[in-house]
Amino acid sequence: MARKRMFSTDEQEEMIQLYKSGLSLNEVANKFKVTGASVYHILRKNNIHRRSLSEANTLLWTKERKEKQSAIKKGKPTWSLGKKWKLNHVKKSPNIRGSNNPNWKGGKTKIAQQIRKSAEYSFWRKQVFDRDNYSCVECGRTRKKGDRVIIEADHIYPFSKILDDFNITSIDEAISCKKLWDIENGRTLCRDCHIKTDTYGVNLIKNA
Repeated sequence: MARKRMFSTDEQEEMIQLYKSGLSLNEVANKFKVTGASVYHILRKNNIHRRSLSEANTLLWTKERKEKQSAIKKGKPTWSLGKKWKLNHVKKSPNIRGSNNPNWKGGKTKIAQQIRKSAEYSFWRKQVFDRDNYSCVECGRTRKKGDRVIIEADHIYPFSKILDDFNITSIDEAISCKKLWDIENGRTLCRDCHIKTDTYGVNLIKNA
C-alpha cells in the first residue's frame, strides 16, 4: 500500500534521475512505494520538466515494443475476415443525417468518441485514478472485494464544453489542448456520484 512520508535529499534526487531516465511517474512511485502524486510534487518542487503526453507515449512505444507487437499480429486474420454483414434496420429518414440534422454540432460526437478511445485519454484517466487512489472523491467508495463499484474519471470543467470553447474539431487539436489533459481538472467519481453532478451527460443538456 502507498504510504506518505518525508523524503531525504538523496531520495528526491534518485526519483528525479529515474524520471529523467525514462520511467513514468507511476513506475518511480512504485519503486518508493508511494503515490504518483508524491512524485509529481517532488518534480514540481524541483522545477523538473514534466513530459508531455506525446513524449510519454513515444517513450512507451520503443522500437523493441513495436517489433514485438508487429510479430504478435503478423499472419493473423482481422476480426472482420469472413464476417457476413446484415442490414438490421431501415433508415426511415436518410435525408436528416449529418449536417442536415437539426442537432448537428459539426461532428463533435465523432471527435469526442475518438478522444475517449485515444491513448492520451487512457493515460489522463489513469493519472487521475492514481492520484485519487482509485477512490471516489465525493463518497470515498473504492474498488474492493464485495463492492463492485464503477469509478469514472470526470472533467470538472466539462469535457463537452472544452471541445466547444476551444473549438476542437480534430484529434490533433485535442491532443494539443492542455486544458483537456490537465489532471487538476479531473476527479475520480463513482458512477452514483457522477450521475448526480450537473456536468454529467443528460444533466448538462437539461441545465443548458
